[in-house]
This record gives sequence, C-alpha cells and structure tokens, in this order.
Amino acid sequence: MAGKNISEAELINQETGGKFKALPEMTLTTRLILGECHMEIAEILKLGQGSVLELDSIADQPLELWVNDQFIAKVLPVISHDKVGAQIQEIASKEQRMREITLQSDE
Repeated sequence: MAGKNISEAELINQETGGKFKALPEMTLTTRLILGECHMEIAEILKLGQGSVLELDSIADQPLELWVNDQFIAKVLPVISHDKVGAQIQEIASKEQRMREITLQSDE
C-alpha cells in the first residue's frame, strides 16, 4: 500500500487514540525566560515605571522556552528584521512533550 500523507492533527489523533483530537487547535501560553532574580517584597513594592531588574547572569547560556508551564526547548535569542526571536538549539523529545501535555490534561 502506498504511503498516505496525513496531517499532524491526524497523526496526533492516531498516536493518542483520539484522546487529544482537539489538541492542534488549543491555545497555549508560551514564555521565553531571559533570566531570574530574587527580590524581597519591600523591593517589589518600590518598583515603578523605568525600574531596572538585575537578572542573574545569562551570558552565553541558552534561554528557556516554556509552554503552559512545561519546559519545551533551549533557545538562543536572535534579531531578524528589527524583531527579537528565538532559535531552537535543543528541544525536548516528542515523547517528553506529549507526556507533559498528557499529565496536564489529567489534572
């Protein structure tokens, strides 16, 4: 039998037994974490427009891409046509990403 081209949505449906049929149409929250800092509440209350937060050192380290509070990939920042973007350097395996989504949907 000749190979049939199927969409990614159909592939996901087949691999998950239909459990995630609507998965490709879901809206997800995506975060790109540049760095972290720890502050006391008193310092946070003093923040205002123009305040600068000093982040932990991020030089030469990949940034983290998170989708719905699940780590997905390590990325490097890039500038393209005066816009900031992210180039994926290392991505979690498909199995790991699906497992994380499965765990979230069961909660």
